[in-house]
Amino acid sequence: MRKLYFFIILFLILWLIPIGSLILNYFDVKDFFEILFKTRTLRILKYTFLQASLSVIISFLISFFPSLYVANNKNYLSKILENSFFIPFFFPPIPTIIAFSLLYSSNGLISKLFNINILYSLTAIILAHSFYNSPIFVKYISDSLKSIPKNYIENAIIDGSNRWYIIKYIKIPIALPAILKASFLVFTYSFVSFAIVLSLGGIKYSTFEVAIFTTLRSSLDFSKALTYAIIQFIVLLILNYIISLPKIFEMNIEENYVDKNNIFVILFSIIYLIFEYSIVLTGTFSGFFDFINRKFTLKGFINLFSKDLNAYYPITKSFYNTIIISSIVSFIVLLLTYIILRNIKSHKQVIISNILIISSMGVSSAFLAMGLLYLNINFSIPYYILLGLGYIIISVPLAYTFMQQRVLSFDYSILEAAKIDGANKLKLFLYIEFPLLKNTLIAVFLQIFAIIFGEFTISYTMQSMDYFPLISNINYSLSNARYYLESQALASITILIVFTIFNISNFLNKEN
Repeated sequence: MRKLYFFIILFLILWLIPIGSLILNYFDVKDFFEILFKTRTLRILKYTFLQASLSVIISFLISFFPSLYVANNKNYLSKILENSFFIPFFFPPIPTIIAFSLLYSSNGLISKLFNINILYSLTAIILAHSFYNSPIFVKYISDSLKSIPKNYIENAIIDGSNRWYIIKYIKIPIALPAILKASFLVFTYSFVSFAIVLSLGGIKYSTFEVAIFTTLRSSLDFSKALTYAIIQFIVLLILNYIISLPKIFEMNIEENYVDKNNIFVILFSIIYLIFEYSIVLTGTFSGFFDFINRKFTLKGFINLFSKDLNAYYPITKSFYNTIIISSIVSFIVLLLTYIILRNIKSHKQVIISNILIISSMGVSSAFLAMGLLYLNINFSIPYYILLGLGYIIISVPLAYTFMQQRVLSFDYSILEAAKIDGANKLKLFLYIEFPLLKNTLIAVFLQIFAIIFGEFTISYTMQSMDYFPLISNINYSLSNARYYLESQALASITILIVFTIFNISNFLNKEN
């Protein structure tokens, strides 16, 4: 028990160092309430809630019929729709922004086809958030509908119930907790959106994440930025509490009821599939096509690693830095999370660990980056150490979630038997634990690696490009400097790396 609490406290200290030092030096109650009721603060709060709420509504509407299709079918289309769940967690934000620009700008393919231009508007933000977050609804709703036992529906049909009665009194009540949980998750992710709002919406539609960054960049006013961060943290804390309230319907069933395919459900699912994967594929293959001159080219890849371009934008160095820091942090996160989970012995400890670790997800990345920047300014701590610290803080809760079920369900009676035979802790791990858990451990390592590889908010808020360049920052800078072919080529490489890592980790998880 002592070892468990020691490592949990160690984790809490990691994120209290940057956050705590910032609060101790810059938090003032009078300044807080003065800034809180300013017109700009209220406007930011308004737009943050507005875009997050609209993103939830649109995400739900476009995902409802695909959810039904996934719940009632086991074919290639349903599998591809279900696999879109990788987008909210692993798809990098910069390739998304590039893909949206190529499709929806004034010269974009979709814009020309329908004679529209939605960039730098609330519509662009909501559409991008819907692309990112609607797969959460597809996953939660379809899993909930799959859990409805076959006899529930068949007995209702025998009793004379029609389709709408079954939907109203059986399917909706069972799926409602999952819908609510997905809604709160989508709201939270939209509420803390940074790269999408910054690039596709602009300052007019600032969220608190963007406001923190712009405040630090323009005036380095830590007090003001801290107020924005605290407001956001309070809202997220409330949301995280609400998320834990609804319980998703779960039953162990041998067979679930399968509805007949409705032509409208099939058609809408195909349209949804095109919407989601058009952005993924555009981002993936954008590096191979010159959208201005309408021709295939490898010029972007050739220029990307040229000496001339690397003299101004350290692309090669950013690859090295990103791979190294992602690998080291992923290993540390995996080790720390495994030790914590390995020492949980009771249900009470599970609850305590969940509260203390998962609740830290309520700390925004921009808020955390602000604390790390403060440490750099005042104590000259190198950027690579601070970035590593930041990535550990945001990754441990995710690794904890990914590993929790597998590690806690491990049969430790095997270890007890081996101890009787004289095996020490090292042999227990090398010859029993690791062979049985290796797929899970490797999969989680790869998942955390992929998340850090595409992370943007922390490194960009800290403006680390001049000191410790990373791929996401370089990609954004290339795009801003109008090196479009090079930026698209780098986005293609990033997506292919992340997508490959995700699929390997997904395969390993299925092999469990």
